[in-house]
Amino acid sequence: MACARLCQVMRTVLFVCVENTFRSVLSEALFNATAPAGWRAESAGVQAASSINPVVPELLREIGIELGPKTPRTVTPEIIARASRVVTFGCLDRCPIGAREKAEDWPIPGATGKAREELRAIRDELRRRVAELSVRLEASTVSAKSA
Repeated sequence: MACARLCQVMRTVLFVCVENTFRSVLSEALFNATAPAGWRAESAGVQAASSINPVVPELLREIGIELGPKTPRTVTPEIIARASRVVTFGCLDRCPIGAREKAEDWPIPGATGKAREELRAIRDELRRRVAELSVRLEASTVSAKSA
């Protein structure tokens, strides 16, 4: 019986923003902190920057989540193919082929030019949306098992 949970195929939600420095990194960490059984998150960017936004670990630490080592990476067709779901932040038109069929777009602003309180508000909105997504994914997993 222990294998039933451990041996199931892990499904992935891929969060994609332009540079993979803020929204997608926050979303990945928020999702992984409370992921439904059988799910995990990754993130990538259509034009990956060289480093994540330094405020991201601080914003996560404020709510009890440690980010750990993270370097932005560029989204590829292979990463899209591995993902069960894709969440984009206004860049779906620039994602590799295959993303559109399993994507939803969240109209959330980026970090550029934002004050700390605005960044916290973005984090909190992402947290709300990630929690709602987790509930939907868990429900779809349960209904698929019942079928």
